Amino acid sequence: MASYAKDPRCNVMAEALVPLLRRACPEDAGGYGGSYQVNLEDEEAVGLGGVELIRAAMRKAARQLGWKVTTIGWIAASLG
Repeated sequence: MASYAKDPRCNVMAEALVPLLRRACPEDAGGYGGSYQVNLEDEEAVGLGGVELIRAAMRKAARQLGWKVTTIGWIAASLG
């Protein structure tokens, strides 16, 4: 798996996510009690750099807020 730690796209996306995550979680909850969901079409996720880049940016943004990071997620695909 590629590392996105120094990828400028990851840094920019993480900076944009920090205020969204901060607003989605109760103050002083340490990242617990909030949720933030984004539904993207495959093409949109690819246009943003791919799922792994998006997940890396989410983890980086959470760490910038001092939150413990646990990644739980899946990719849903529709057939048809």
